[in-house]
Amino acid sequence: MDERTWLLVAGLVALAVLGGCSFTDSNRLEGDTLDGTVVEVVDGDTIDVRLSNGTVERVRLLGIDTPEVHVATQPDEYEGIPDTVAGRACLRTAGENASRAVEDRLWGEHVTLRLDSEADTRGGYGRLLAIVVHENQSINHQLVREGHARLYDTDFSARDRYAAAEDAARDENRGLWTCRVRA
Repeated sequence: MDERTWLLVAGLVALAVLGGCSFTDSNRLEGDTLDGTVVEVVDGDTIDVRLSNGTVERVRLLGIDTPEVHVATQPDEYEGIPDTVAGRACLRTAGENASRAVEDRLWGEHVTLRLDSEADTRGGYGRLLAIVVHENQSINHQLVREGHARLYDTDFSARDRYAAAEDAARDENRGLWTCRVRA
């Protein structure tokens, strides 16, 4: 086992022991929620959370995807948005708006990370996949409803609810969906 893999495994074990969770396999944590404070907003769908046990987890907001701000945008991931200079520029602005919305709501705030029994616990980059709850509201769902994010093609328990929120945002040209009309 290389050093990076060993450190990841050791960190997960420490998280499980200190957080009162247990493992069923290397990709699953058992337990419904984790509490912590947002210490960094990476972009509109990724945050860093200092858990109550002191560890910091990079968290990918489960079930959503916001336009990229650190790499090139991909218009083909957003239904109806043209793959043009204007379409890409509009998506970049929408991604910046999503990041700002998350930062305004969550930076420094206490959140609850809700793990979903129908979803993987970790994504392809090792990030914790969770519904982020703040003031008893799912930030993930709010971002889709407001048009800051689209539904990400994955399985999770609230998928149908998120799909309906995306449809409404798209039909009403909210947030990133204005890029279909302006681009």
